[in-house]
Amino acid sequence: MRCMSKRLIAPLLLLGPVFASTATGQTTTGQTTWYKFSKSFISQHFASDSAFGTLQANKSFPASAPHPVSCGGQDGELHIGVAASDITDQSEEAPVSAMADGSDVFGIVAEPPNVTSAANKNLQALKGQPITFTGYFRVWNEGHDRGATFPSNPHHVLELHPAWGFESGNAKFANPAVIYPMQQYRGYGASKFGPLLTSIMKDQWLRVYEDNEFLYLQLKKADNFYQLPVLVKNIRLVQAGKEALVDVYSGPPTNRLVFPDLTVVTVEGTDIFNKLSVGQRVYLLGFFSVDVKAALSDANGHTSEATSAFAKSALEFFAFGVPRQSAVPSCSANEGR
Repeated sequence: MRCMSKRLIAPLLLLGPVFASTATGQTTTGQTTWYKFSKSFISQHFASDSAFGTLQANKSFPASAPHPVSCGGQDGELHIGVAASDITDQSEEAPVSAMADGSDVFGIVAEPPNVTSAANKNLQALKGQPITFTGYFRVWNEGHDRGATFPSNPHHVLELHPAWGFESGNAKFANPAVIYPMQQYRGYGASKFGPLLTSIMKDQWLRVYEDNEFLYLQLKKADNFYQLPVLVKNIRLVQAGKEALVDVYSGPPTNRLVFPDLTVVTVEGTDIFNKLSVGQRVYLLGFFSVDVKAALSDANGHTSEATSAFAKSALEFFAFGVPRQSAVPSCSANEGR
């Protein structure tokens, strides 16, 4: 999908205003922060053509219950924390992810979506046991890189989110169909994703460089789920999924092009995987991420912050599906644990 960045751009006449958001507001806050990610971990745990992969942990710690469903961090998911010391591949010399200056070494959080009471009971029973998760490696700064921590939510910017499979002892589960838009959930609209995407293009803060062991990535803090009006321009299959190249628009009434050539990621076995098609005009509910494997290509040959490269092509959007509710300009619900 990264090679399709110069495809033709078609005009867009989007759906009605039911999903539009008209309030103004800023998505990004504060200054940029540099993080680092282990090249060895990326090469060993990511698929060759996507950010799908597996995470092995010596033990994990689920929150007591899944989030409720409304907006913001109330997204129906269960946080399952893996401390830095419990990541199988982590070492003091080569942490999987950390602050670029080494001031903090991060854990990882696995987040199964749409968790039922029965699924929660099964995951609680695996607390403290060796476990392997399967899912999508999401890299984003939601603000969990600092502040209070909990066993279910260590400092992190790397998540396995959504996680649609796990294996521990005789317990095994794998079902991407659990990824779908939450019935009562409302993502952020154009007043949020517009400033975010505009700031990426204008300020070019999504930058990368490398050394022998690490990829260094610059991020700003930003929100979680968004509802994007998109035009699908191209589609390609990847291992266990599909990537679509889309243009993002502001939605009615102006239908202004906000961001060209964004990669949208879907997983085989989900409803949206089967429904995306070239030429389609559709709203998608999901969240942004940076594919650090793709970012490694942009970082090639750039060896310092001063010579860092702008990694627009590494930005992607993981789609849960078509939103079921109208977008919101703000949300008072906190992110939860």
